[in-house]
Amino acid sequence: MTTIRVTRRPPAPVSGTASPEPDHLRLALIEPRSPRTSLDGAWWPRTSDLSDELPALVTELHTRGIRATRVAYNPAGWDPAPRRLDADGRVVRLGWFRGLDPHLLNLSGDLVRGRVDLLVVPPETSAPAAAAAFTSATEPDNRRTATEVLAATAG
Repeated sequence: MTTIRVTRRPPAPVSGTASPEPDHLRLALIEPRSPRTSLDGAWWPRTSDLSDELPALVTELHTRGIRATRVAYNPAGWDPAPRRLDADGRVVRLGWFRGLDPHLLNLSGDLVRGRVDLLVVPPETSAPAAAAAFTSATEPDNRRTATEVLAATAG
């Protein structure tokens, strides 16, 4: 699992999760991108508040050459969020769709690689289960949905 240092916001404490340093963005991407996989990576937010969690994710993705302008998610696992959010010096549009996998975050916009689908590991997940989910989600030949990955790696 790759951890990225985030210095622009204080860590949000989440009981039941262990991390070596609480102010790291927990994100892993398949690099180079694999056309045969159903997921492009995994993200483990510390809370269910998209307004708090998304800015750091969008900024980190932009540093990796992925400039998302839209984010789609299933509202089942998230606190209510605004339709627009300031992130990475611009406005990102958010939209929720009950038909999306509840453990999937879909980012799109002016992306060279097209759409980016991230497994969202629930904040309350234990560190060993999250590590297993990250490993499975970033396998270049993974064809399972986000929910299937989490179910297979639950521990």
